[in-house]
Amino acid sequence: MRGDYKGKVLAYIHQKYPQLDSLYHTIYTQNDRSYWQELDREMKAFTAKENMPYLRDDDTKRAPFGKPPVVVNYFFHEEVRKSAKR
Repeated sequence: MRGDYKGKVLAYIHQKYPQLDSLYHTIYTQNDRSYWQELDREMKAFTAKENMPYLRDDDTKRAPFGKPPVVVNYFFHEEVRKSAKR
């Protein structure tokens, strides 16, 4: 999160979802990516099981009509390819 949003979002989470304080503090204050890495592993396993294409941070690929959708993971949004930022 950038700019003023980080403080505002963390304050909102603290007020509405205090049980998530620790998780969000770890992610956004300590820059610990382990939560996102675990979700990435789970998404890879799920999409493989469902025979769905899986990409990280690249929304330039499209599935042909009638085929399974391309699943794009934006958990690591800072790695989004410039071509996908349009």
